[in-house]
Amino acid sequence: MCRMFGFSFEKDKQINNLFKELQNMAKNGLKSPHSHGFGIYALTESNEVLYHKFEEPIYEKDISFPRLKIGIIHARKASPSYPIGFLQIHPFVDENGTAFCHNGTIHSLKRNNIFESDSYEYFLIVKDFKDLHDLSKRLKKFIKENEFTGINFLMIKRKKLYAFCYFNSDPDYYTMWYSKNIISSEKLGLDFKMVKKGELLIFENGKLIFKDVII
Repeated sequence: MCRMFGFSFEKDKQINNLFKELQNMAKNGLKSPHSHGFGIYALTESNEVLYHKFEEPIYEKDISFPRLKIGIIHARKASPSYPIGFLQIHPFVDENGTAFCHNGTIHSLKRNNIFESDSYEYFLIVKDFKDLHDLSKRLKKFIKENEFTGINFLMIKRKKLYAFCYFNSDPDYYTMWYSKNIISSEKLGLDFKMVKKGELLIFENGKLIFKDVII
């Protein structure tokens, strides 16, 4: 389980206030605290990569970030009986720079990877899609074949931010919220709208370029 947000801007922008919002969510929000570490994957306009994981609770760290263009940040709360440690902290990143974080527990997946993570197995299944039809097909198959609480994800792939919302329980917790260039686990302002179950959103260069129910 987790709290997370993603952002996509036209140009590099300061995210410190957004980070404070996530700290507050993790400490005081739904099903808090989310205290089992946190991580960030982000890019600047000049394609510099910021990727780091912290084992401390997110609300215990005082960090000033550089200006960034696109990124995802994830604060973890481990599901019961699941391992807690540096390896399990999101986001996960592959050799092509695709980054992924997930909210939910996937009970039916084996965790036969170095991270001992159901979320990482989910990442491997969805990340190499060819187009939106292929992604929808992969997700429909995944939903049919697996047992889970939620499979919400944020993913950065080829400088686009993807967000997907789908859950089988606790809609108050698993619902996601979005504005013109930010996606979040909880509502951050009056301009934020609820993501529908089964909906995929894609952001690029500070704009929402796709939004539709694909499941």
